Amino acid sequence: MTLKIEQQADALHFSGVLNRDTLMLYSPFAQLNTLSGKVKFDFNCLDNIDTAGLAWLLQQLAQAKRLGITIALCNVPKQLLSLADVTAVRALLPIID
Repeated sequence: MTLKIEQQADALHFSGVLNRDTLMLYSPFAQLNTLSGKVKFDFNCLDNIDTAGLAWLLQQLAQAKRLGITIALCNVPKQLLSLADVTAVRALLPIID
């Protein structure tokens, strides 16, 4: 299980697994501090996410707001949507597709 987050222009591309075992590689998420303006989180290659991954994502959205960064989520996997629905946080996710 691995997680890879790569920056390409104004997008961060997530691949692999975002869960309690892999998110520690990106905690604290220093890469967020290097961004500005509008940024896309592209989950096209994300294979799996658990509730810890969702909590991490919500934390990053809150930090981005404090930094004045606008995040848009694209290619959101159904698993993430299901977790967001079950935990009643879907309205907090800035999904663009």
